[in-house]
Amino acid sequence: MGTGIVDRLKRDYDILDTWVPHEIHPDTPPEGRPLDELFDRFDIDQVTMTCNRRGEPYGIRFAEMTLLSNSRLALEAAEFARDAGRYPAFHGRMFRACFTEARNIGDMDVILDVGARAGLDVPALTEALADRRYGPRVEDGSRRARETGVTAIPTFIIEGQPPVTGAVNEPILREKIEAAMERH
Repeated sequence: MGTGIVDRLKRDYDILDTWVPHEIHPDTPPEGRPLDELFDRFDIDQVTMTCNRRGEPYGIRFAEMTLLSNSRLALEAAEFARDAGRYPAFHGRMFRACFTEARNIGDMDVILDVGARAGLDVPALTEALADRRYGPRVEDGSRRARETGVTAIPTFIIEGQPPVTGAVNEPILREKIEAAMERH
C-alpha cells in the first residue's frame, strides 16, 4: 500500500523515496510461521478485506494471507538489486509475490524467481545470498529504523515531520508533505 501511495504522490511532488531495509519480525523462523498461530483468523481476514478496499485505488490486490514469511533473505536480495540498479523492479515484484500472490518470500526459489523476473544476475544473486554479504546492510537498516522510532511497516519519514506510521490515507501524507514544504 505504501508503494501505491508514494507512486501517486510522486505525480504531484518531487519526492526522493528511499526504502530502508528493516526486519519487523526478525524472530520468524526461516521457513516462516502460520499467521493463525499469531492472530485470530477473523482478524487476518478483516485486515485483508480492509487492505483490499484501501488498495483498490492504487490497483493493489491482497491475497488471503496464511504465512508470515521470514523476510531476511528477501531484504538482502533487495540490497543486491539496489547495487545492480534494479531496486524498483525487484521491490515491486517482491511486494506482489508476498502480498498479491501470497508466496513465501523467505524461500530461496521464490527470491531467485523474483530476481530473475526483475532482470537480476541470478548466479551472482545466489552467491551474494549464500555469503550473506548484504546482511550487515540489513542489520544497519533495522538499527536505524529502531532509532528513528519505526514500529510498523510502512513508516514514512518526511523531512521536518514526525514519522507517519502505517498505510495511512493519502490526504494525511499530502498534508505532511505540504507542511514540510512550507518550512523550507
